Amino acid sequence: MENRWLADVLARPTPESVRFLGRTEVVDCLARIDVVAAVKDALVSHHHGRTILPSEAYLSWTNQHGAYSRSIGMPGAVLDQGDEAAYGMKIINASVSNPEFGLERAGGLGLCFDPRTARVTAVMEVGVLSAVRTAAVTAIAVEATGYGSVRSLAVVGCGTQARVHLALLLARCPELRRITLCDVRRPVAESLAGELVSRHPGVSFSVAATPAEAMADAEMTLFLTTVSEGYVRPDWVRPGSLLLNVSLGDLTDEVLTGASALVVDDVQLIVENPRRPLGRLINEGRIAAKARADRPSITATIGELLAGDMLSERPDTGYVVVNPFGLGILDVALFGAVLRRASSAGIGQVLELV
Repeated sequence: MENRWLADVLARPTPESVRFLGRTEVVDCLARIDVVAAVKDALVSHHHGRTILPSEAYLSWTNQHGAYSRSIGMPGAVLDQGDEAAYGMKIINASVSNPEFGLERAGGLGLCFDPRTARVTAVMEVGVLSAVRTAAVTAIAVEATGYGSVRSLAVVGCGTQARVHLALLLARCPELRRITLCDVRRPVAESLAGELVSRHPGVSFSVAATPAEAMADAEMTLFLTTVSEGYVRPDWVRPGSLLLNVSLGDLTDEVLTGASALVVDDVQLIVENPRRPLGRLINEGRIAAKARADRPSITATIGELLAGDMLSERPDTGYVVVNPFGLGILDVALFGAVLRRASSAGIGQVLELV
């Protein structure tokens, strides 16, 4: 029996469409956008309260290979005036077993919302965009904490994030001369080093057997792994160095509590997330969410440093930890910038919904 009546019941006179952007189209748009400036503007907007950052939706499970898998939904809005306002949501899923099957660990979709109608106006692939956003935050944090002129860098974890981070850092840190790579899969680190040597002849690339070896002479160490338990010991840390804890799980409690300065992207987001080491330490009372004299404390947010409301100095004997959790509003800001570029240039496929 045919349900012909549905055609009348569900008919809608007003046409609607969404623009779909695959990875190639997203990369094309990103190449024509000042990504670092867009992310920096969003961080400052967030510091000044011109954003909406709801709590994340988090789903985790163990897949049939026994690997940790998860899905995170991250809605948000950047409320700048005029055409630069952006509303949307990032859905980013990952499984730590994906690289074993030739897949990137994480991937997902970005949704753009019309501020007036709340309709979804665009859907885009966010694997590369998410990595670019993360690298932009790292580059901004490096400069905001006073480490833009470092000459030596260690990178622990040599997957997709490492490639994107290194491309951006090498472009923005002209004095970098020595980079040491380390990965539990040594051939992965060796392959990345081989690729980079030909592109950057003025930089020395080497592969270390252990994170401790990689960190020994590095002014700055970038952690881009998938580990869930801390392993970095305080005696591995070079005095005066910067630790960029992008993957969140590498640093032990002792390293986090012993930092001379602790910089994050959003305090409340961390407080609400005791799954991560820093959130757990704050909830346990071992690190204070605000500056206190009687215990280790969060020193500043990246937005505070960018706005000039807090100052950061490189220590001579201690070390600085930057621990960004990842703000969905930064992705949403990039979604908006990508969509504006795609719409003006006719990039992507327009899909009719009704």
